[in-house]
Amino acid sequence: MVKKLNRQEIENLMPHGEPFLFIDSAEIGIGVAKMRYKIRDDEYFFKGHFKGNPVFPGTLMFEAIGQLGVLYLLSSDDPAIEKPVDKEKIFFMSSDNARCMRICRPGETLDIDLKVSRIRRPLFFFEGKSSVNGERAAFVEKVTLTFDYKS
Repeated sequence: MVKKLNRQEIENLMPHGEPFLFIDSAEIGIGVAKMRYKIRDDEYFFKGHFKGNPVFPGTLMFEAIGQLGVLYLLSSDDPAIEKPVDKEKIFFMSSDNARCMRICRPGETLDIDLKVSRIRRPLFFFEGKSSVNGERAAFVEKVTLTFDYKS
């Protein structure tokens, strides 16, 4: 079964918040997740990245992929997640083979897909990719998060 989450449900679950939450809606299945994020022209970082030529930072595309991983840990019914995860104990550890292939701008929508590789507490491994209108924007072959369960 796929769980569909809107922005308010996501905000209630996530440790991230405005202005640093890059998920508007998500679908969480077993072993997979998808999300969407509409890049707004009033994002705080556009004032300086780049002046007069707003470009969504590539590092934030990777952040959005990581945030989808966090949301997966917090909302998935994956049997590998044995107990409720403590949102204050999820942290980024590493990423391998990450690349940006497309400039993204205000008004565009990022579609991000996540595929779980392995979950064994305290580590969560997954891959992610983003696209805009079907064009590949970024990918990362391996992201590692560390996590723990609620006490």
